[in-house]
Amino acid sequence: MERPPASTSVAGRATASTPGVVFYVVVALVVLAATAVRLFGLDHLLVWHDEVFTLIRVFGYTPSEIQAHLFSGTLLTPADLLRYQMPDPGHGWADTMAAFASHPEHAPLYYILARLATDLPVEPIVAARGVSALFGVLLVPSTYWLMRELFGRGPAPWIAALLVACSPLDLLYAQEARQYALWMCMILVSSAVLARALRDDRQGLWWLYGITITLGCYSHLLFVLMIPVHALFALISHAEHRRSFPDFKRLAVRWSIAILGAMVAFSPWLLVFLIGRDQVDQFTAWMLRPIGLSDILSAWAGHLSSAFVDLSPEAEPWWGLILIPLVWVLWRFLLRAPRGGMWFLVATFGVYVAIVLGPDLLLGGSRSLHVRYVLPAILAIQLMVAWVLGGLVAAPVGTPARTTGILLLVSLVVLGGLSELQIMRASSWSNKNFSARNLEVAQVANADARTLVLASDNRSGVSSGELISLAYHLAPQVRIWGESRGGTPVIPSGFGRVIALTPTEALLALLKRQGRLVPLAGTWQWLIVEPAAEPVNEGEGEKADRPEDD
Repeated sequence: MERPPASTSVAGRATASTPGVVFYVVVALVVLAATAVRLFGLDHLLVWHDEVFTLIRVFGYTPSEIQAHLFSGTLLTPADLLRYQMPDPGHGWADTMAAFASHPEHAPLYYILARLATDLPVEPIVAARGVSALFGVLLVPSTYWLMRELFGRGPAPWIAALLVACSPLDLLYAQEARQYALWMCMILVSSAVLARALRDDRQGLWWLYGITITLGCYSHLLFVLMIPVHALFALISHAEHRRSFPDFKRLAVRWSIAILGAMVAFSPWLLVFLIGRDQVDQFTAWMLRPIGLSDILSAWAGHLSSAFVDLSPEAEPWWGLILIPLVWVLWRFLLRAPRGGMWFLVATFGVYVAIVLGPDLLLGGSRSLHVRYVLPAILAIQLMVAWVLGGLVAAPVGTPARTTGILLLVSLVVLGGLSELQIMRASSWSNKNFSARNLEVAQVANADARTLVLASDNRSGVSSGELISLAYHLAPQVRIWGESRGGTPVIPSGFGRVIALTPTEALLALLKRQGRLVPLAGTWQWLIVEPAAEPVNEGEGEKADRPEDD
């Protein structure tokens, strides 16, 4: 099959049929409306385990002081737990930075911004999510900018911005108190700056590129994977434009200086990471839990489809049907897209899939279950789809290509819009991971005026994170009791309903005397004690001691 010249695109070869003003006005209005959604309802989804730890670190609390309080064998109220989600005059910036350093696997930029945002007169969780929402909004124009730099004018940059704005996956991470929206934004901005610097070769642009690389590394450690992608893109861009060797040498020197400067600026955190390597291994050990190949394939199908459709917290098999036209779209992109932009997006997809899927297949692990680690790969897919749709929409009026492009675009926008509407109406979603059912657990606890929530410290952070997550939704009359370490546990008396979280074997034995332990709300970590009318089976109520998913 004959390839078009590297500098041309489908959109460029159909300028006579480029969509008119009405198309761009409609797209712009939808983009603005869908983007604005990210700034509203920042408190409607439940606060899950990882977000709990975001605020714990932001305010400088240590796991040891929290665990000493929660698992002291004394009765606590929900307010006693939620104090660790609020600032404390006794914990200053020094404590905050020490808390960041205690988890070196998380680069600190987002958390510093969240700490500053919590000084605003709003709830801390809303402030922290607001930082993500800000970068979730900036993600949309950044998408347009990068597509414009990679592929030039035409409908493709607008369609890319539209798909990202209407993406349920991007909405979820734009409203989560974590660093992922910032990470995505820095990938787009740094890549767009590089593309502009390679074309214009101004010293100021190279300085800006070095700054964006530095900020990107401080946003997420996996950002460093973009450096070899950028190197590949620079080489292909040089070959496409047939520059002379002196030009190539000058560009290579400037790129190298920018990267070297960024690495020097990032070296303090690299040192923190190396010093805390044992802690990193401990906090990420949960990734090594093996899963089956079918689970891996199912997870990846869900990841790819959730970028365009996600209509309920529970995945539906029919969503996978979107992968059928997606395969055709991606094949068309590989064959027809300009080589520089094509290889940039393919390499971005490839490195992040390889770093997650590769270890799972070769060594065993469960990284593939978590879409947050492959968000750059999903974003690359969205941009590939946008380029193909841009070419189809720009085809001559009345042709099957144009009709197909418009139908596909409208379908994706409608599915994405409906998905975002469902998310905004929900109280929990699948990105809340094992905390997703905590609201249901809280409703069961609140239904009895004499409910006791029991918990054991499993030393991985699950129990403390889950207790505080649950406390956001518990009624004031509910009491929480954490089993103290050492000695024989004595369950407080005088309570009706009993709910247990990750109980130890000793606590399990005591609970079985009271009744039958049943998993609550389909979870693995929460158990409810139901009075048994017959002898209790000693094998029931066993739980899996899952590690922290942080």
